[in-house]
Amino acid sequence: MTGPGSAADLIFVRGTVCTLDPGRPFAEAAAVAAGRIAAVGAEREVRSLVGPRTETVDLAGGMLLPGFQDAHIHPGLGGLHLMRCNLGDLHSRRDYVSAVGAYARTHPEVPWILGGGWSMDAFPGGVPHRADLDTVVRDRPVYLPNRDSHSAWVNSVALEMAGVDAHTPDPVDGRIERDRDGVPTGALHEGAMRLVGALVPRPTQDDVERALLAAQSHLHALGITAWQDAMVVNGLNAPDSLDAYRALAERGELTARVAGALGWDRRRGGEQLDDLVELCRTGSGGRFRSGTVKIMQDGVLETCTAALLD
Repeated sequence: MTGPGSAADLIFVRGTVCTLDPGRPFAEAAAVAAGRIAAVGAEREVRSLVGPRTETVDLAGGMLLPGFQDAHIHPGLGGLHLMRCNLGDLHSRRDYVSAVGAYARTHPEVPWILGGGWSMDAFPGGVPHRADLDTVVRDRPVYLPNRDSHSAWVNSVALEMAGVDAHTPDPVDGRIERDRDGVPTGALHEGAMRLVGALVPRPTQDDVERALLAAQSHLHALGITAWQDAMVVNGLNAPDSLDAYRALAERGELTARVAGALGWDRRRGGEQLDDLVELCRTGSGGRFRSGTVKIMQDGVLETCTAALLD
């Protein structure tokens, strides 16, 4: 057994412990003290660390793994989806439309139908159409980003509110999908998302904090205990979450370890460097730290919004 000999706060027994140590990849039990792994080894040895306040977890033949770390994720946006019209667990055009209609019927008080999580492969050519949304929501605007948040699906009401029609030019950093006659289909990519997204009510800090907590609970249930939030400020199509992370960390509600990447505003130039350096200097605390900048100058491959040779 490895580790100190003081009483443990928590032990895991009657299972297999995956150590990720090539010299001894598996063990029978593990102990935790003061939030740290205190011992790993044979069950009888680990049980010797049991004290009057030690909690024992029976693995019942299961395997104990180290926490997973996600290198690129957007929990603020994902958490908002969980709290709204969440399409992330669905996999077909028919199911998406049904879920949007059900959400609209059960939330008559909300001025916008918000949420997201749809997948391109559920639609012909990867492009959803406003007509599907129009069949279930005619009285309010709908704005639903897809799973990677580089495209949005909107209904006719949203397009009309934004003044987007056949005469609207594509923004320099995005594309409006159109029918053969040039009329927008309801699919907006990258910078074109802002044509409607700019009208969407911004979430409050309380909204973002609740979204982060919802995402954290979901991620912990999957065994993910740490992640990089790939854009905590200057998000093109996502809410800023830096202040929310700071608040949760200060209150001890952030139980994951989080590295937050600041976003490079591609509409600005080098004059933003001082601001980013200052945010890096002041942005860390508790289990949250911020020390990197994400630079995304174009788009993504799947919608051909990235810079491509052909």
